Amino acid sequence: MSEIEHDPSAVREYERTLAEVAGQLAVDEAEETVALAWIYELDEMRREGLRLALTARIAERTARETLRAAQVAGRPGEIIRAHNRFAQIEAETVDGLDRADAVLATVDAALDAVCRAALDRGRRNEQAQLRLHAAWAAAYGPRD
Repeated sequence: MSEIEHDPSAVREYERTLAEVAGQLAVDEAEETVALAWIYELDEMRREGLRLALTARIAERTARETLRAAQVAGRPGEIIRAHNRFAQIEAETVDGLDRADAVLATVDAALDAVCRAALDRGRRNEQAQLRLHAAWAAAYGPRD
């Protein structure tokens, strides 16, 4: 074959591979766009979980300080009310921290899945590029 002539079956295989790779790259690009949007949502969920934990801790600290102030003042009625409020807040804090932990665990699992999918897309794209290069070389010869 001369420099202009190419094996028709190799050229068809290259064109088929090119169409397949282009289609897969378009799908992967769309998946990447969705993944980025999901990461932003997950980040907001993580922040909400952290805010929930912080709010619970602040409420507990405030109730504890109110109880201490009542104890220092030596007012039995205030001590009882502050103690009851502290016990209630302490229980709510445990619940709040449990909810925050659940949110954060859910976010971590989702982020892990998004990252694994991104790695898979990267590997798939690399393999597709290698297949495309091999098909090109078979049809048109190696690139110099």
